[in-house]
Amino acid sequence: MRAITILFITLLLAGCGGNKRKPKDEKTKPAEKAASIANIHFFLETSASMGGYLKGNTAFKDVVSEVVNKSNQIAPVTVYTITDKPQAYSGGVGGFVESLATTPLANGKSSKLHTIFGQVGAKATGNDVAIFVSDCILSFPDADIKKDAEINRNNASSVLKNQINDQFASLSSKGIGAMVYAFNSPFNGTYYDYQNKKTMLYEEQRPFYVWVIGKQSLVADFNRQLQEKLSEKPAQQLSFGAAEGLKKYDLFFALNKKGDWRAERGNVTQIKFGRKAVPAEFAIGLDLSSLPAYAQSTSYLKDNLVLKADNATLKLINVQRRENLNTTKRMSDREQQLLSHNSHVLTFKIENLIDDDASVNLRLPVRFDTWYETEWSTMDDRIEAGRRRKTFALVHLMNGVREAYQTNTNDFVNFTFKLEK
Repeated sequence: MRAITILFITLLLAGCGGNKRKPKDEKTKPAEKAASIANIHFFLETSASMGGYLKGNTAFKDVVSEVVNKSNQIAPVTVYTITDKPQAYSGGVGGFVESLATTPLANGKSSKLHTIFGQVGAKATGNDVAIFVSDCILSFPDADIKKDAEINRNNASSVLKNQINDQFASLSSKGIGAMVYAFNSPFNGTYYDYQNKKTMLYEEQRPFYVWVIGKQSLVADFNRQLQEKLSEKPAQQLSFGAAEGLKKYDLFFALNKKGDWRAERGNVTQIKFGRKAVPAEFAIGLDLSSLPAYAQSTSYLKDNLVLKADNATLKLINVQRRENLNTTKRMSDREQQLLSHNSHVLTFKIENLIDDDASVNLRLPVRFDTWYETEWSTMDDRIEAGRRRKTFALVHLMNGVREAYQTNTNDFVNFTFKLEK
């Protein structure tokens, strides 16, 4: 009899506990665990044009040594040298850093950049990230230049740019993004101009570039960690996001809330209208930390976010960074947790809902910075004034990459939710 009584009480308590439900507004999915970087594949271009960076006391050696060392603190690094095909470096990270000072590494033939980017990108699969260091000079093969000394200048904007575009379009279609850091360094050695003529340079400032290729979230995570560790910061940088726009968002149920409505499964529901009703305002959280720095600014977001609402009049009235929020009102633990996962908060005002429900789409089209167009690029590198601190045809290389990511269907952000009476 005692056992039956205990069983009855247990079932009763279980039934009471089963009726305890979270408030409708607090229904959320469990947070997904972010992927972490598994391995880093580090490539150094070693064609002969790179030799001048490795002679004497150059910033190139300092930067490359630091990048490969600090990368190895983030995830295990495998080092490769590359001209036409990648060659694994057997000495490990320590041996590679030492060889930068003691071994003539840059003695290979001229390289085809689009082919190299394809080989480097092939390593950026799964949770692996690839890094590529190069002077990024676009050029046809030596044999072609011997036949036509002007082939590089005449065809960089067509053939060479489109070869680069094709390679990065393939990466973009697989959800692989890219980030590039631009540096300057003294150069001591033979410089090959666009006609393949040689000039000896001493301590002339020459650009070089460090590319990071991988899933957008992994590249953003790598950038954050590396920037915290680097003593020598890039002079410029540019991030090319992966093809699929951010779709994850969080609808807050109290933050910046006005009017009478409820949050349910990411939609704004049970909205009350009427002469005495306060116009409904609601806030959405987005994690934009993986976007380029300029695309995270509130002014950029206000100017470039595209809001489309069918059967409704909806306005974006505020864009705030998380750290700039006025959170004097007490927030529930659950909402504080939601806020902690997002970098920005967008607040909207519903002015009218024509039908019983409306579909809302929010997009942030991809736009990229263009610092490389004039200050870093030249189409005549035969004299110092034309080449100093500039890279031949860089504008066409970068435009080829940009056009692979900045398409009419490519967005930094793209998601849809509903408004319901």
